[in-house]
Amino acid sequence: MAKAAPSKAGASAPEADLAAVDAAQRATLQKNFNDSRSAFRSWETAQNRTDQHLYVAIGRLAEFAAAVGNDHQALIAFAAEKGVRTTKASSLYTVIAKLVSDDRKKASKYAMVLQLAERRSVERTADSVAGFIKAQGGIEACLRRFRDLQREAGATKRGDRPSAFDKAAERIAGFARIRAPHDLQLTSLSEDYFLVIGMRDADGAMHLLQEPVTDAHLVRKAVAAIAKE
Repeated sequence: MAKAAPSKAGASAPEADLAAVDAAQRATLQKNFNDSRSAFRSWETAQNRTDQHLYVAIGRLAEFAAAVGNDHQALIAFAAEKGVRTTKASSLYTVIAKLVSDDRKKASKYAMVLQLAERRSVERTADSVAGFIKAQGGIEACLRRFRDLQREAGATKRGDRPSAFDKAAERIAGFARIRAPHDLQLTSLSEDYFLVIGMRDADGAMHLLQEPVTDAHLVRKAVAAIAKE
């Protein structure tokens, strides 16, 4: 199969890498990139956006990954051409999600959902992945299950030793508590811990933001911080 022409002297690293990518493989990457971007743009611009529409778009990323196959280096080079910074340690799904989504936080979530689907041996087709996400209860439910798997894997490596978070949670179990205000937005929460941000007005009056923070990293840091002896 014909190869792309060798890079010229002085070419940048991404250009040099791309020169080594098989022309047919690059065409495949470009097609899947275009199709995936189109799927997400279609969802973003739809007048009546539905969760199912988004699930199918995420499933389209799985098809993109299937098309890449084992040629991870070709994908890294392709991403570099598109201005997406990655490393050799970046997972396949992370690179693809970052290529398609301009929102880094959402891209990370999509990648984790796809990794969960792969661990569950879900076929890498848009419909199969979309059906899996729906059956799991949605994107957030998938993220919780994926994080549970990560924690279980960490616990296996540590043996029976409790994590720093587990120790902190045990220490704050006896802390004094008050019931949350009725107007605090709690209906969508499923996590055991979350953060509530307080603000003080110029006159000293205290207020709480109605929207809790559920970012796992921030929550775990906060629990550890207040549990310090």
